[in-house]
Amino acid sequence: MKKKATRESLLECAARAFAEKGYNATKTQDICKEAQANVAAVNYHFGGKEELYREVWDYAVKHAMEDYSVVTSQNEDREWLYNYLRVCVLAIFDTGPSGLLRRLVANEMNDPSPYAEEMLSEHLSPRIHDLDLHLRRMLGPNVTDFQVECCILAIHSQFATLTINKSTRRKLFTKQTPTEEEAAHFTREICAFVMGGIRAMRTVPPQARRSIIPNSDSKKETK
Repeated sequence: MKKKATRESLLECAARAFAEKGYNATKTQDICKEAQANVAAVNYHFGGKEELYREVWDYAVKHAMEDYSVVTSQNEDREWLYNYLRVCVLAIFDTGPSGLLRRLVANEMNDPSPYAEEMLSEHLSPRIHDLDLHLRRMLGPNVTDFQVECCILAIHSQFATLTINKSTRRKLFTKQTPTEEEAAHFTREICAFVMGGIRAMRTVPPQARRSIIPNSDSKKETK
C-alpha cells in the first residue's frame, strides 16, 4: 500500500512540476523532495524521468477527457465546435488536473522536450481526429487536406496565444481567470470567427484550392 501511495504522490507532484516548468527545467530530485520520497523513487517506480513524463501525459489526458465527454455528446457540427472551443478556453485557466494537458502542450510549444513530437502526436490525435471530421463536414465536399490542416492550426493558435500571453488575458477579462459569463462570451466570439472563416473557405473555387500538405507521399499536388 505504501508503494502505491508513493507512486501516486510522485505522479501528482510530477504533473504539477512538468505543467509549470516543462520537461527540460524539471528535476526528478525536486519531484521526489515534494513527494517526500527517496531520491531514487522515480527510477524505482517509473524507470526514469522519461517514463514518468509519459505517465504524466496519460494522467493529463485521462482528466481532460472527463471534460471532453461533454463535447463528444454533441451531434450537430456547430454545437460540437462551440463545446470544443469552450473546453479549450476553460482548460487554459484550470489550475487543476483538467488543465494539465493544455499546460503540457504549451510547454512543449515554448520549450520542446526531446519527446515533443511523440507526446503531441500520441496524446492529442483522438481530439484532432474528431475536430478533423467535423471540420470536413462543415467545409463541404470540395475541401482539401491542406485546408483542413490550415483550419486546425488557426483554431489552436488562438488558444496557444491565450495560454502564453498574460497581457492578452488582462485585456479580455476583468481578472486573470474569467468568470463563466466571460468565458461563454469569449467562446461565442471565437466560434463566430471560426465559422466565418469556414464560410469563406467554402467559397474558394475548387481549382484554386491547394490539394495536399507539402511533403506528403500519399498524393501528388494538382496544379
